[in-house]
Amino acid sequence: MSTRFGVLAAVFRSEILRRLELAYLVFAIGEWSTWVAVIVYAYGRGGAGEAGLVVFAELAPSVLLAPAVASLGDRYARDRVLLGTYAAQSALMAATAFALATGAHPLAIYAFATATATTVALSRPIHAALMPEVVGSPDDLTAANVVTGMAESAGALIGPLGAGLLIGLGGPAAVFAVAALGNTAGSLAVLRVARSRFRSGAPGAVVPGRDPRGVVAAEPSRGWRATATEMTGGLRAILADPRLRAVVIIATWATLLVGAMDILYAVLAIELMGLGGGGVGYVGALGGVGAIIGSIAGLMLVGRERLGVALAASAVLFGAAIAAIAIVTGSGAAAILLVLGGAGSGLTYVGAQTLIQRLAGDDVMSRVFGVLQGLMMGATALGALAVPIVIAVFGNRAAFAIAGISLPVVLVLVGRAIVRGGLDPGRAAELRLLRGVAMLSPLSAPVLERLAAGVTHSTHAAGSTVIREGDRGDRFYVVETGVLEVSVRGRLVRRLEPGEGFGEIALIRDVPRTATVTAINDVSLVGIDARPFVVALGGQPRSRTVADGLVEDRLAADATVG
Repeated sequence: MSTRFGVLAAVFRSEILRRLELAYLVFAIGEWSTWVAVIVYAYGRGGAGEAGLVVFAELAPSVLLAPAVASLGDRYARDRVLLGTYAAQSALMAATAFALATGAHPLAIYAFATATATTVALSRPIHAALMPEVVGSPDDLTAANVVTGMAESAGALIGPLGAGLLIGLGGPAAVFAVAALGNTAGSLAVLRVARSRFRSGAPGAVVPGRDPRGVVAAEPSRGWRATATEMTGGLRAILADPRLRAVVIIATWATLLVGAMDILYAVLAIELMGLGGGGVGYVGALGGVGAIIGSIAGLMLVGRERLGVALAASAVLFGAAIAAIAIVTGSGAAAILLVLGGAGSGLTYVGAQTLIQRLAGDDVMSRVFGVLQGLMMGATALGALAVPIVIAVFGNRAAFAIAGISLPVVLVLVGRAIVRGGLDPGRAAELRLLRGVAMLSPLSAPVLERLAAGVTHSTHAAGSTVIREGDRGDRFYVVETGVLEVSVRGRLVRRLEPGEGFGEIALIRDVPRTATVTAINDVSLVGIDARPFVVALGGQPRSRTVADGLVEDRLAADATVG
C-alpha cells in the first residue's frame, strides 16, 4: 500500500498533473453547482414540470454532440482542446449569470444554461483522453485516474452544497458568477500546461496533420462520408472490441443508477427517513462522501494488469448497497448503505476510465470517451425519468431494490467479456513491460496483447554483445533486468536500464544497426520481431510520432560522437 501512496504522491509532484487535476476539480464543482442553480430557477418558475423539461433540454444536446465534438481531441492537441472547452464554459457561465441578474427572458436564460451544460459535457472526454499523454507509466495513469475520481466525487459533494449557500446569498445568478470565476482560474492553469507542452514540443501533442508542436497542417478537403467516418470512429471502436463494449455498457448503466439516485435521495429522505425536504441534501452528501472513499480506494488498482474483476466487484457493491436499502430499517443502516453504494460508484468510475484508456487506441480515445459521455448524459436523464414510473407501479422501497439489482444483472449479461476475456494471465508481465515503453503505450490493448503474445525471452551474460553496429536489424528489445551500454564507433553514448527499449532505429528506418549494445551484467530481454513491431507502430500515429522523435534524438546524439 505504501508503494501505491508513493505513486499517488508522484501525481501531485507533477506540475502538469497538479494543474490539470485542479482545473478538473473546479470544473466538477462548477458543473454540479450550476446544474442545481438551473433546477432551482426552473422549479421556482414552473414547479417540477418545468424543471423536468429544462433538465431534458440541457442533457439532450450533450447526448448528440459529445461524441462528434470529442473528435477534436483526436485531431488537435488535447491540452488546447481542453483549454478551449474550459474557456467556453467560463464565458457561457458569465453570460448566464448576467442574464439571470438582469431578469432576461427565461428562454434566453435556458439557452445560455443549455449551451453551458453542452460545453461542460465536452470537457470530461478530452480530460480522460489527455491523461495517458502526460503520465510516465501505467501505474501513474491509474493514480491520476484516482485523483480525477476524487475530484469528480468532491464536485458532486461540494457543488450542491456551495450552490445552496450561494443561492441563499444572491440567487442562481451568484452560482453562475462564482462558477465562471472558478473556471477562468482552471482555464489559466490549463493554459500554462498547453504553453509548456507547446514550447517543449511534447510528443503527446502530435497527431496526423500537425507538426511536432501540434500546429494544424493543411489538409485536403474531405467529403461528408469521410467526415462521418471520422465522427463515428469511437462508436466503431467500441463495437469492434467486446471488452471495450462491456466496460462502456457497465459505466453507462452505473450512470443510469446515479441518475435514479438523484430522485431516490428525495424519496429516502422525505418518505422513508422522515427528514423532510431539508434532508435531501444531507442524504445526497452521504453518497458523495462514499464516492470520495471509493475513488481513494482506486489506489488498490495500481499495479493490477487485469482490472475487469475489480470493476465487476465495484459495480456489484454499488448495486447491492442500493438494493439493500429496500429491506433495512432505521436511518443509521440506510446511511451506511448510502456510503457503501457511493464507494462502489467511485471505484467503478476509476476502474472503468482506466480500462477504457487501456483498451482504446490513442487515435480514437477522445471519440470513445465522447460516445461514453453522450451515453452517460442520456442514462442520467433516463434514470431520473424511470424512478417515478417504477415507484408508481411497485412502491418506494421496491424502487430501490429494482434500481440496485439492475446493475448486477447487466454485469452478468456483459461482464464475462472483461472478467474472463483477453490476454492469457501468463502474459500479464510482458504486457505491463511493453505498456511502459513510451512508443508502445499509445497502442490499443488488442494490439499490445498481440505483441505481448509473440514476444521472445532471451538472457545474455555480462560482457556479451546483444546487437552489433552494422548488422541487419531483425528485432526490437525491451530490458527486463540488468543494465546494458550503447556504443557508437567504439565510444559509449548511453546506458539502458530495465523498462527501456532499443533496436528501433534499424527497423523503422530500414537501415543496418547504428550502434553496438553490450551487457554490463547478466541481463534478460524481451524481443519483438521486426514485422509485428513495424506494423503496430504504423497503425498508430502517436506511437509512430514518438518513435520517430526518439530516432531523431538518438541519431543526432550519435552523430556528435567522433
